[in-house]
Amino acid sequence: MATLMAKELGVNRVIAKADDALHGKVLSKIGADKVIYPERDMGIRVAHNLVSSNILDFIELSPDYSILEVTALDQWANKTLKELKLPSKYGINVMAIKREKDINVSPYADDIILKNDILVVIGNTLDIKKIEQSVGD
Repeated sequence: MATLMAKELGVNRVIAKADDALHGKVLSKIGADKVIYPERDMGIRVAHNLVSSNILDFIELSPDYSILEVTALDQWANKTLKELKLPSKYGINVMAIKREKDINVSPYADDIILKNDILVVIGNTLDIKKIEQSVGD
């Protein structure tokens, strides 16, 4: 009801919260410019975090692409990104490496991964699932 009233009052951009897909469809039909699903999105993030203690966060950019924040696996320690071959092995690209309070937002192939590093990776959602399965083992 609030979405319809806001549109009728001339609000340019209305963002509405939906409980489920059907509710979202109704909100779109009555004029919502963007529909968000916070409970669903948070549920997805929590589910990904539960897969393994190494997975710190998961953000779905679109149905096809996601960002994953993962603690470096033991077998990754003291190896360069080039040696790990993450793009060919998992189909992912490392966007950043967090090390304690520092963050390297543009890592090079010769950058070495240390034991407690956190990698922020981006890739196809299906490829991200491969790394989750590997981490969950």
